[in-house]
Amino acid sequence: MRGAAFASITFLLAWPGHAQTSEVLATRGEWTQIVSAAVAGLGDRAPRYGGRIDGFMQIDGEKAGLWKGVSFELHGEFVYGKNVNRVGSLLLLPVNTALNFPRSNSEAADVSFSVVQKIGRARIQAGKINLLEQSTAIPVVGGGGKDGFQHIGLASPPALLASPKVFGALLSAPAGRLRLGLGIWTPEDWTQRYVPDGLFENGVNAMFVATLPAKIGGQQGFHTLSLFLTSRKSKLGESFPDLRPPPGLEGVATPAAGGAHVKYTVQQFLWRDPANPKRSWGFFGHFGASRGTPDILGWSMTAGFTGSGPIATRPDDRLGIGYFRFSLTPRVENALTEILPVRDEQGAELYYTAQVSPHLRLTANAQLVDPVIKEAPPAAFVGLRAKVDF
Repeated sequence: MRGAAFASITFLLAWPGHAQTSEVLATRGEWTQIVSAAVAGLGDRAPRYGGRIDGFMQIDGEKAGLWKGVSFELHGEFVYGKNVNRVGSLLLLPVNTALNFPRSNSEAADVSFSVVQKIGRARIQAGKINLLEQSTAIPVVGGGGKDGFQHIGLASPPALLASPKVFGALLSAPAGRLRLGLGIWTPEDWTQRYVPDGLFENGVNAMFVATLPAKIGGQQGFHTLSLFLTSRKSKLGESFPDLRPPPGLEGVATPAAGGAHVKYTVQQFLWRDPANPKRSWGFFGHFGASRGTPDILGWSMTAGFTGSGPIATRPDDRLGIGYFRFSLTPRVENALTEILPVRDEQGAELYYTAQVSPHLRLTANAQLVDPVIKEAPPAAFVGLRAKVDF
C-alpha cells in the first residue's frame, strides 16, 4: 500500500475541488483522460487511451439534524479503456496510477464510503476508505496519479501492507507541534467489496504516523515518520494491486506471519513568490524499509522537485521531475537467481501541466524505467493527460 497516502492522514483534509454545495450536501466530480504509448522497451508501441470518472459527495450530518461534527463521505469511481502498465517491458510497478485502480485494462467501478467525526481538532474516519485518493491532498507532491506525477513510485509509493481500499478506522489529531495519525484495518483487499463479513480473520493491519511541520530558511516543510504493521501471513507470489511480482515466486517457501514497514518522508518548500503565493517550488523525498511479510519489498526511495512552471504569467502551471528506486528483498533475489535474475527497479519521470482554464488541466508526461528483470531493456513512455473538474 501507499506510504504517501498514510502520511496524508496527518493533515486535516479540507473538502477540495469545485464543489456544488447546499446547506447539507456538497458534490464534485472529475474526469481524467490519458493517452500514452511505450516508445522504447519490449512489446506494443501503439498508443493506448483510457480514462476515469470520479464523483464525490459529502453530507453534513450536523446540518441535517444529527449531532455536532459528524459527516458522511462517498466516492464513486469508474475506469475504462486501456493503459500501458503492462507494456514496454517486464515492469514491477505500474507506470499509470490513475488507470490501475480499481482494475487495470478493463471497465470497472467501485464505491468507497465512510463516516467522519470531528471532535475539536481531532478527526476520526471509519468505513471503506480509499487511501490512494487521500494522497491527492499531500502538500508539494500530491496528486494520486490524476495530477502531478503519474508513475506509482512517485505518485503514491507502495509499502505493500494494504490495498488501495481498506475497511477500518483512521484517527488524526494534533499533539503540540506534531500531527499524529493512527489507523487499524482488516488486511484484505476491499476493492469492489461492500459487505463487512469475516473481518480480521486473516490478521490485522495498523499504522502510526507523526508529522512535524518545520521551517527551513523561512519556508514551510513537513517531516513525517511512519510505521506500518501487519500480523497477516502473505505468500511471496501473491498478487498485489500495486505491482506485478516477477514470475517464479509461487514455489518459494512462505515467510512467517507478521511484518513491518518504516518510512521517513520529507516535503519542503524551497521558494514562494512573495507577490503571488500560488507560485512555489519544493523538494520531496522518502526512504522506507520493510521486514517480514509480504517479504518482497526490501527498501525504496524517491527524490525530486516540483512546483510552479517558469512562466510568471501562468501561475497555475506545474512542473515536476522525480526519481524512484524499489529494491526486492535478498530472499526474493536469491530465489530467482537461477530462474530469472532480478535487480532494483528504478526510473525517472518529468511532467508539465498547463492550466488551460479554471476547470481544465493538460499534462505532458515522459518516463524512463529500468525494469526489475535484469535482461529486460529500459522502457520509455510518453503521454498526455486531460483532467476536468466539475
